[in-house]
Amino acid sequence: MGIYIILTLSLNLEYGYGGQPNFGQALFYGMGAFMTAILTSNLLFVFAHYPSANICTITSLVQRESIAASNPVATLLAWVISGLVSVLVGALIGFAASYPALRVREEWYLAMVLLVAAQIFTIIFSYDASLGCGFDGIAGISNPFAWLTSTSIPILNSSYAFPSIYAGVIALFAYLCYTLTERLTSSPFGRLLKAVRDDWLAASTLGKNVNAIRAQVMVIGSAMASLAGWLYVYYIGVANTADYTSSFTFSIWVMMILGGYANNRGAIIGALVLTLINELTLVGSTLIQAYIPGFNPSVVNYSKYLLESLLLLILLIYRPKGLLKESRIRTPAYTVFKDGGEEQ
Repeated sequence: MGIYIILTLSLNLEYGYGGQPNFGQALFYGMGAFMTAILTSNLLFVFAHYPSANICTITSLVQRESIAASNPVATLLAWVISGLVSVLVGALIGFAASYPALRVREEWYLAMVLLVAAQIFTIIFSYDASLGCGFDGIAGISNPFAWLTSTSIPILNSSYAFPSIYAGVIALFAYLCYTLTERLTSSPFGRLLKAVRDDWLAASTLGKNVNAIRAQVMVIGSAMASLAGWLYVYYIGVANTADYTSSFTFSIWVMMILGGYANNRGAIIGALVLTLINELTLVGSTLIQAYIPGFNPSVVNYSKYLLESLLLLILLIYRPKGLLKESRIRTPAYTVFKDGGEEQ
C-alpha cells in the first residue's frame, strides 16, 4: 500500500494538480526498478570484493543472496546508492519526456507519447537479455535488512524482523512523499500548477512560464515513481517486465480517480481501497484452490481487473470527482503589523 500511495501521489501531482496526463507511469516505475536491480547486482560484487560476473546467471544470483545475508555494509551501501541513482535517472527521464509538452499545446499528445514509451521499454527489456536478463528478469535482489538473520539478537534474527523493518521503511517514504506533495501543492507553486491546468493561456498571458512548470511537475512526479520502483524491487526481490505493463498504469489511474483529483488524502484512500481489492482476490484464489478442487483459482485472482473497471465506471457516473473533492490550497496565516496593533 505504501508503494501504491507514492505512485498515486505522483500521478495526482502530475495530472490532478498539473493537468499533465501520464499514461506511461509504468515506464518511470519500471526504470527505477531495473536501474535498482542492475546497480545492486553489480555494486554488491564491488563492495564485497567479488570478481565481476554476468548478473543473469544462477551462480551470480546465489552469490548476491549470500552477500546480502552476511555483509550488512555492502548491502546497505548498494541499497542507498541504487536508490539515489534510480531517483535521479527517473527525474532525468521525466525531464526528457516533458519535451513533447514543450512542443505541443494539447496535453493528451504527451499522454500518448508516454504510453508508447512505456510499451517500448517493456519490449526492449523483455527481449534484450543484455539489459534486463530477458523474460526471466533480474532476480536475487534481497531485502536490505536480510543480514539481520545472522545476528545474535533474538528479536532481530527472526524471519519476521527484516520484512517488518522494511515495511516500516516503505511507510516512512510514503509519509515523506505525502508531506512533500502537501507542501508543494499548498505553496505558490501549487497555485501555479492549478492555474496552468485550468487555463494555460491565461497563465501565459500573466507572465507565467507554462513550459517550465510542465517540465518541473514531470520531473518531480517521475522521480517519485522511480523511488517507488526502487522500494518495490527490494520488496519483491526481482525486476521483471511483467510487473510494469500498461494495465498497472490503469490501476494507478483508478486509485487516483477513486480518491479524488487534486486531493492528496484522496490518493491515500484510493491506494488503500485498491490494495484491499488486490489482497482479497489473492486470498480468495488461495482459498478456492485449497477447498474447491478442479476450480481454476486464476478466475478469482484476475477478477481484480474486472472489479477495477466496474469501480471506475461507477465513479465516472456517480462520483466523477472521486470520494474526496478537490481540496482548497491551505496556506499559513500571515500577520500584517500596523501602527498600534496587528491584523491577521
